[in-house]
Amino acid sequence: MKSFGLQLTPELIVSQLPGELIKRKDAVLDNVAELSEATENSICFYENDNFLEALKSTNAGLVFVKNEFNESLHPNTNFLKVEMPYIYFMMLIKTWLSLDKGEFVPYISPKASISEKATLDSHVIIKENVVIGANVKIGKHSVIEANCVIMDNVSIGADCHIFPNVTIYDDTIVKNRVILHAGVVLGADGFGYIYHEGIQQKVPQVGKVVIDEDVEIGANTCIDRAALGTTYIGKHTKIDNLVQIGHNVQVGQNTMLCSQVGIAGSTKIGDLVYMAGQVGCADHITIGDNVKVGAKSGIAGNVESNKLMFGIPARESGITKRIMASERYLPELVKFYKEAMKKREENAGI
Repeated sequence: MKSFGLQLTPELIVSQLPGELIKRKDAVLDNVAELSEATENSICFYENDNFLEALKSTNAGLVFVKNEFNESLHPNTNFLKVEMPYIYFMMLIKTWLSLDKGEFVPYISPKASISEKATLDSHVIIKENVVIGANVKIGKHSVIEANCVIMDNVSIGADCHIFPNVTIYDDTIVKNRVILHAGVVLGADGFGYIYHEGIQQKVPQVGKVVIDEDVEIGANTCIDRAALGTTYIGKHTKIDNLVQIGHNVQVGQNTMLCSQVGIAGSTKIGDLVYMAGQVGCADHITIGDNVKVGAKSGIAGNVESNKLMFGIPARESGITKRIMASERYLPELVKFYKEAMKKREENAGI
């Protein structure tokens, strides 16, 4: 349950969203919640029949439902009939959060360490123990939370939110409306070494990282700088917690990388790619647009656009599923093989 300081009414909500209000009672709404934990002041949504019993017993003051929903299932609750309940519910939360936040009040903590050569917009928030290096630029309405380190020559755009303990190395570019969650590291050296004269020699990593607009990066994710050139994350891409992206990787727009994905250096990933948890990608490969990869898959080579991949090594999903279905017959096949070999040996001895 998430509570808000700003209170709403069903009538106010329906005046802002395209839907039909089925009103049973007056309600003052100040929180969003799951159906099972809702109070008379809660807004919920219902879209999946698996939660029908929770709907029937909910105490919610307003429930977003589909246009075709039969409101007689709960005669004492207000309903808002919309085309896509979950989408409109999320839109409401985003707007409510924005309104509840109130006016942006600039603030720079006296405990922050900011280089005299840094350029900060007058409307920013810089919290305690932040370190900002030389030639850093930070745009309007960006927020840098406590204990972040922003090294020299970094550019951060407008309306960004950098959560605590983020480290941004030199020469990194973060464009507008980017969200970096706690512990993110941008621009650390790529993992580049060459074995020479009996030791692993470090390859200098002198490129940079560019994070394009409207990207969100989850906690403790690391994106390495390029050896030369740029490691790039495209617009509107969303990256989960604990993801590792190697040097010189190129990620397209609107791509989704789930937790513990690992992408080796110089790999190119297209637009609208979905990688489930713990997918691993080899280096120097190309993955096309609109590719979907199942959890724990290992991608060792190029993948054409619009493919559904799964398995270790990753193959087209249909083939992998047939292989997995066949594995249950292996014990019987081995038994059959051993019996056949035994008979062959016995016959050969006669």
